[in-house]
Amino acid sequence: MHNSLLLPGYQLQVGSVKDRALLLQFLSRSYQEVFPDANNFSHLVTTVKRYLTIETPLWWVVKEDDSIGEKPTAHSPKVACLWMGNAIDQVWGNRYSHIFLLYVRPEYRRGGIGSALMLRAQEWAISRGDCQIGLQVFPNNENALKLYRKLGYETQSLLMIKKLEK
Repeated sequence: MHNSLLLPGYQLQVGSVKDRALLLQFLSRSYQEVFPDANNFSHLVTTVKRYLTIETPLWWVVKEDDSIGEKPTAHSPKVACLWMGNAIDQVWGNRYSHIFLLYVRPEYRRGGIGSALMLRAQEWAISRGDCQIGLQVFPNNENALKLYRKLGYETQSLLMIKKLEK
C-alpha cells in the first residue's frame, strides 16, 4: 500500500509496536473527549499492551511543513492515527477487519483526514480478503457517527450494559 493519504500536505507513516506510548496518548485523548467527566483511563494501557502487535497495523498521519518545503520524517508531529485489528462476526463466524481507533486531533478535523483514513482501512480490509469492516462508537460521539454513516456504516448490534450494585 502506498504512503500517500490522498490529501495534499499530509503523508501516511506506518507505525509499529514501538509506538505504544503515542498510541496510548491518542487513545486516551479520544476517550477524554467523549467522556470529559471521567478521570481514569488507566485500563487503556492494558488494551494497547494486549492488542498492539505486528498483526494489528497502525498508521500515523503527519503534516508536511509547507513553510520550508520539507517532507515529514519519523519524528514529525502526528496529527491523526488509524489502528486496525481483527474481529469475528458473531452471526456467521467470519473474520473481519475491525477499527480499534480512528483519531484526528481537533485542530485538524473537518479537512478530510478521517475520511481518508477510513478509505485506508477499507483498502487494508480488501487486501486481506475481508468482506466487512466493523468498529465500535459511543452513541454520544455524534461527529464520529455522522462520518461513519456518511461512509455507509450501519448498526449491526447494540451493546447493552446493566450496572450492578456491590
